[in-house]
Amino acid sequence: MPKNVMLPLLGREVEVRAETADEQARTVDVVWTTGARIRRRRLWDEDIDEELVVDAGAVRLDRLNTGAPFLNTHNAFDLDAIIGVVVEGSARIADGKGIATIRFSERADVEPIWRDVVAGIIRNVSVGYRVHRYEVEKRDGRPELWRAVDWEPLEISAVPVAADPGAHIRKDAALAPCVVVWDDDPAATPAAQLERSEMPNKQTPVAGDQGDTIEAAADIRADSAPETAPAPQAPQPNADEVRRAERERIAAIQALGDRFGLERAFVDDLIARGAGLPEVRSAVLDKLAERDARGSGHSQISMPAGGLDATVTRREAIAEALLHRAQPNAFELTDRAREYRGMRLLDVARDCLETAGVRTRGMTSGEIAYAATRAAGLHSTSDFPLILANVAGKRLRQAYATTPRTFQRWARGITATDFKPMFPTQIGSFPALKQVMEGAEFSYGTISEGRESYQLATYGRIVALTRQAIINDDLRAFDRAIASAGQRAADLESAIVYNVLIANAPLADNIALFHADHGNLGTASVIDEAALSEAWEKMAQQKDLDGEEYIDNRPRFILVPPGQRSIEARKMVAAVTAAKAADVNAFTGSLEIIEEPRLFVIGGPQPWYLAADPNLVDTIEYAHLEGQMEPFTDQRSGFEVDGVEFKVRHDFAAKALDHRGLYKNAGANPS
Repeated sequence: MPKNVMLPLLGREVEVRAETADEQARTVDVVWTTGARIRRRRLWDEDIDEELVVDAGAVRLDRLNTGAPFLNTHNAFDLDAIIGVVVEGSARIADGKGIATIRFSERADVEPIWRDVVAGIIRNVSVGYRVHRYEVEKRDGRPELWRAVDWEPLEISAVPVAADPGAHIRKDAALAPCVVVWDDDPAATPAAQLERSEMPNKQTPVAGDQGDTIEAAADIRADSAPETAPAPQAPQPNADEVRRAERERIAAIQALGDRFGLERAFVDDLIARGAGLPEVRSAVLDKLAERDARGSGHSQISMPAGGLDATVTRREAIAEALLHRAQPNAFELTDRAREYRGMRLLDVARDCLETAGVRTRGMTSGEIAYAATRAAGLHSTSDFPLILANVAGKRLRQAYATTPRTFQRWARGITATDFKPMFPTQIGSFPALKQVMEGAEFSYGTISEGRESYQLATYGRIVALTRQAIINDDLRAFDRAIASAGQRAADLESAIVYNVLIANAPLADNIALFHADHGNLGTASVIDEAALSEAWEKMAQQKDLDGEEYIDNRPRFILVPPGQRSIEARKMVAAVTAAKAADVNAFTGSLEIIEEPRLFVIGGPQPWYLAADPNLVDTIEYAHLEGQMEPFTDQRSGFEVDGVEFKVRHDFAAKALDHRGLYKNAGANPS
């Protein structure tokens, strides 16, 4: 017996007749159908062949002949996409073809399209149509032939490329009633097969929301036995259900796009052509595989214009819950993270897989851990590695920031734009200013160029969170490893900077940084009034790069190792109440003490150093790569190791630019 089903709007591509263009009237004729037989791939059943009956009794032309829209690539969601209109009364059937005249809009944004049509560059059009009644012919060994004996064109669109004949284009996901009659149905008489459906000739309402895809078409083939009863009248579609289904379809597609950071154009195309959920999933997997093949190595996250989307917010919340679990004193539990409080790593992995559409019921712990850490585990992409990367990044930066780096107080920091050698211009290199008499000309001077150069170096390691650690819920070990990486990065910076002082390497003049020829090496002594007086005097005698002018070169920092030197320094800068003039502390409050264990020398006198204000005199300069002032973390699914691999990378360098702002005393044992 005839079967009433709900079908979406379909489409076919034909041609524009550029030679019929009337530039004054801005019209052109198009062939919008030839009724050719094409193969359609159904999401819910086997493929079929579709054939449109092109005659006056089969095609409802009312919609076209009352001014149907001419769209830009079937965009039914934007008024700007209407680039023309079907001239009223121009739609007709002739020689087995559907022909219509299109009148183009006079809007400025449509003009380029019109010019390309006239020039014969844009030649393809596609018709969106709705079928109200099919005859179905069973064919042994071949797909069924579905002959549309009652169908209605709804819109015509300009398209860039005609679609593959083996694929159909859905232009509107709203479903409309259709009567399907099989040729083995006793009630399917020729008269009944050609009889139009009694459904009203109006367009099914379509929700205005744009969103994602749920398959709305049900199995159209019933297994009921043939009956001789007449076909019942097709029921009226429920407009509310149609709107709800469309909103759910659109929302589902957009959710998939947000989850996997897909391009907006790709998502919009899935929406516009009415793709069902299985087709969307297949297309998304193909897109992700294509992206992985380009060597991305990790997922890219797109950020909506309005801020964080629900997927990113969820990742942040889970990461915050894991951070609080690992370090409750350092990371508070936010309101959004309370939902995930107490989750084990395996629980998070399971949640990520379920969110990605993977059914985890019946999966072992090992299978869950393996699938969650794959780039495309079980035909889906889990955001579990991204959450772990979020946790790792925040924990590493927190550990890096809280690790002491005493050099930041007395050395000068900059950012480098690249890894090429840098030649900093030194402070004090500007020539001395000279008096300019009335009416006289200013004289030119020469800026003395510094000769010191250095460049960034890259440091890094890779660590892994293994499948075993995930199953064992070894979050604490993971936290310690990542925190240690942050501390190591900070310690690396300190080691590089202080090694400049300790190594005492030659500068560009081939003389050691601290040398008698530089006038910045004192007589070995403990820190006392005489030693500090000598240091003050020697630093004050330093001149500019040209050796002409004295510079304001006074000590501001005293750098000492812990222990005896530190005690001596504190005594020399402490405020005391003197009973007589000889007991006055001349250096009270004049120096800021920097206590640094890396300056400690085992088995010998402990040296101490003085440094000038780095904003007035060059001392040591350190550099980070621009935009990456902190260690950088990246992640990928492991190959050599089952799990997730994390790479920590840090770009840093330091160099002494001038000897004038630095002073060293080799120290002596207390008497």
